[in-house]
Amino acid sequence: MLGEIGGEAEMRVVLETLLQAWEQNPATANRVVACLDRMGPAAAPALPRLRSELIRPRRGGRFASIGNDEELQRISRAIVERLA
Repeated sequence: MLGEIGGEAEMRVVLETLLQAWEQNPATANRVVACLDRMGPAAAPALPRLRSELIRPRRGGRFASIGNDEELQRISRAIVERLA
């Protein structure tokens, strides 16, 4: 949302904030990835983090539930495919 309001000039700060939130609180993963999906090409610097999520042997996502994890994986995969 902040990226949409601030435009391109704010995208770097928004991206850094999202990735920090994800790192500090894994329960934010689904919401962070949904935001990254909306950011389009500006989310490209997050590709390493998204790729690492896709190869994790132990799954995460909000409340570590199967449904949330599947959604996290689906959106992460779509972003990686679109931006890679």
